[in-house]
Amino acid sequence: MKLKYITTSTFVLLTMYFFAQQQGLYTNFLANALHYSPASVGSTNYHEVNFFHRNQWVGFKDAPTNFYFNLHGSYKNKAKHGYGILLVSEHSGLMAKTGVYVNYGYQLKLNDTWKLGFGLRPGFVQYRIKLYDAVIADEGDPLFTGNTYSGNAFDVNGGLRLYSQKFELSATIDHLLGKGLRFSSYNQNLQFHYTLMSSYKLAFKKNWEFRPAVLIKYTSPVPLQLAVLAQLSFKDKYFGGINFRTNDALGIYLGMRIKNRLSITYGYDYSYTSIRKYSAGSHEIGLSFILTKNRPSLEEKDDELNNSILEEIQKEMENNK
Repeated sequence: MKLKYITTSTFVLLTMYFFAQQQGLYTNFLANALHYSPASVGSTNYHEVNFFHRNQWVGFKDAPTNFYFNLHGSYKNKAKHGYGILLVSEHSGLMAKTGVYVNYGYQLKLNDTWKLGFGLRPGFVQYRIKLYDAVIADEGDPLFTGNTYSGNAFDVNGGLRLYSQKFELSATIDHLLGKGLRFSSYNQNLQFHYTLMSSYKLAFKKNWEFRPAVLIKYTSPVPLQLAVLAQLSFKDKYFGGINFRTNDALGIYLGMRIKNRLSITYGYDYSYTSIRKYSAGSHEIGLSFILTKNRPSLEEKDDELNNSILEEIQKEMENNK
């Protein structure tokens, strides 16, 4: 009896531990940058609302599902002081996580090309295990007395983001407070979760843009995960891409923007690991809508016109060589 109790208890605690450390993943992480980088808040001159839903490993009973919602913008649409609110809900088998966060970001102009963003995201997270659905080997185990186990945490995430019109590099650390989760009579350690993301925009021909991106995630003791993405877009209206994640899956996604306001994205993942024998893949859908948008100033219009003229002159000089 004692051995069974220890084994069952250890299993539940370790399961809770690993689930608490994981961060929801998405095929098109470029469309969901705020999820990975709190420093991106305030970098736009508009207010936007985003919704993402993902069904992981379709075909498995109680397979993981992720729901993500955020509303963010900048003060007076000036792309300097930013704020936002985020709602996160994740379910996996008997386990569930719900989080509510607020986000503040500040964008510092370094020169005419580069900006540096700072972001801080405090929030409240609750973790739950549904004991009433558990299949128990030892029905007399007192650990499973009751309906649910739950633990609460006050969580803080922070990060930096260096960016220009073409390039961005962001670094984020989640769970800055470390110990924050109480699970029954145990104190769990929320391990630091490190995220590094970078992308580059490359325009070619007319109305075409190629954007490669890299996302690196690491938290101990889970192995480091690398995601490499390549996106192609036309007229900044139609876009699609592929995503490869180490030790996980290969994904594709397609999307479109309607009247520069509404964006719709659909993604599909196919696992190349042994789990592919039992799963029909993973599906996700994302919706983004721009609520308010600041009209460019005369100075910004002049800068845009001057930049386009310089680009045309450079092209002519290269063609004449």
